[in-house]
Amino acid sequence: MAEALQAAGIYGVQALLILYMANFLFTPEQVASVGGFDAWRSAVQALFGPMSLQALATQTMGLYLGLFFLTPLIGGWLGDRQWGPRLTCIIGALLATAGMVMVILPETFLPGLLVSAFGAGALRCNLNAQTGHLYARDDGRRDAAFSILAAGLNTGAFLGPLLIGALGERVDWQWGFMAACVCMALAALTLLAGNLLMPPDTPPEARRSARLAPGDGATIAALVGVMLLTSLFWLAQSQVWNVYALWGRDHLDRLVLGFEVPVTWLQAFDSLAPILAVPPVLALWRRQAARGAEPGELGKIGIGMALMGCAFLWLAAGSGPEKTPILWVVGFHLVLNFGWLYLVPTVNALFSRTAPVAITGVMLGAVQFAVFLGSTLSGWLGRFYETMDVRAFWLLHAAVPLAGAAIMWAVRGRLARVLRL
Repeated sequence: MAEALQAAGIYGVQALLILYMANFLFTPEQVASVGGFDAWRSAVQALFGPMSLQALATQTMGLYLGLFFLTPLIGGWLGDRQWGPRLTCIIGALLATAGMVMVILPETFLPGLLVSAFGAGALRCNLNAQTGHLYARDDGRRDAAFSILAAGLNTGAFLGPLLIGALGERVDWQWGFMAACVCMALAALTLLAGNLLMPPDTPPEARRSARLAPGDGATIAALVGVMLLTSLFWLAQSQVWNVYALWGRDHLDRLVLGFEVPVTWLQAFDSLAPILAVPPVLALWRRQAARGAEPGELGKIGIGMALMGCAFLWLAAGSGPEKTPILWVVGFHLVLNFGWLYLVPTVNALFSRTAPVAITGVMLGAVQFAVFLGSTLSGWLGRFYETMDVRAFWLLHAAVPLAGAAIMWAVRGRLARVLRL
């Protein structure tokens, strides 16, 4: 429940952010009201070069998404070595709520993004760690448990853009952000109420005295390799939260029976597909397991990256001088999210099972670091949306995860030996 509520708030805001910045906040008429904007623009341009206001909006979105997934490294360390997963989850939920409140006002918009990203990072990796602690490390139900957790996340990620996104886009930006604040506050209350149902934290003395064992270095190196490969998946996926909304604004025929579908609802489509896909995919894996034909965890990750690349090939094929029919992007989201379901829960399960016990939370944070790398680069690539042919822009995003899939299939045997899969 807490995962669904926090996802509704976070993904509702993410659906709004790029449109809010590109269409309203980062415009010549409004930009003077943004607290610290001149310093922010100077810092970003010092790193990435001169850019238009729309390019600055896409780069800011990429950096926000990147930070959102970088902070789990810090949250994982706090959960592993200092506060424990329970307390770190609660503190993270409170910080994420406070950050959402700050985002409402232009004067505190930029620091609000920072605070909400830190809070969400502390919350998410420790919620994953708590889920992993419910099962023995060799329990085969672990993959299914993370898939169910992912279904809860995607339920919130579907409802957030559908309700919060439409409220902000069609009624008032600030009303959308306020609705997100309510979701985050409810998530924090749910975590407090359900705290006793989660496994007890390891005592602080035991957490701090935990040490790496011989051979753990090779395991960590192999997991870092997996993380770097999955960042290629996230480079493409992160663009769905960023420039894809601008593409939907500019190139998608959103009229359905006389009703113009809000751009933010594209994020809802993106979250609905994996909810629908969880039962058939789990059933497929069970049938494959019964025949001894289920792809291993590394194989599933490779399939996930390949499906992501195919989704962007499909999007490129549907992009052209004429507006793209909305049914075309339904197919795009279905293929993309089958790839998401193959990769994301599998990576979480793999890291929670094989990471050294002393740094489980940190390594689950490293899973999110892959998203940081992909999101930051996708924000930089977003500037080319204004200058590249739109079909070539999406073909570029197809090539990256397809290359990652090819590399994974080439090295999966060696990785499997190191990780003892």
